[in-house]
Amino acid sequence: MADHGAFIAAPCTDRARLPEVLAVVHAAFDHLQPPSSVMRETLADFEARLRAGTVIVAQADGKIIGSLFAVRDGDALYLTRVATLPAWRRRGVGAALLTAAEQVARQADATRLTLRVRVELPDNRRYFESASFVVTGEGQDPGRPRYLAMERTLTA
Repeated sequence: MADHGAFIAAPCTDRARLPEVLAVVHAAFDHLQPPSSVMRETLADFEARLRAGTVIVAQADGKIIGSLFAVRDGDALYLTRVATLPAWRRRGVGAALLTAAEQVARQADATRLTLRVRVELPDNRRYFESASFVVTGEGQDPGRPRYLAMERTLTA
């Protein structure tokens, strides 16, 4: 658990909280153009994500203000749907989520954190670079925007 005073970030296994996670993710991704595919995801999609991996949430006063999904991928923990409510941005929520993800990765004996950022979102790239992620490649899935693959090696 990452405790940052006004909020905490930790894994959440309570499926009853998934509608709140879905609302947070939709609010965080709502402004993107072209629209993110997450805007078409439903509660059933999020339930499948939880079955496949871990959801980490940041909470303030019991309300979810940020989240990410993490799934084991070889020696890495792949992070996706990293989201912070707009009113909570630039207050350390993302850093708390990443700290909690690193703790989950270490418990699973993963050696790296990986993620993707959309090429047309340079602020996201800069944010993750400031959190010690480096670009390791780029790609594009059919019908989706180009992305940069990024990773952060976990040191002992």
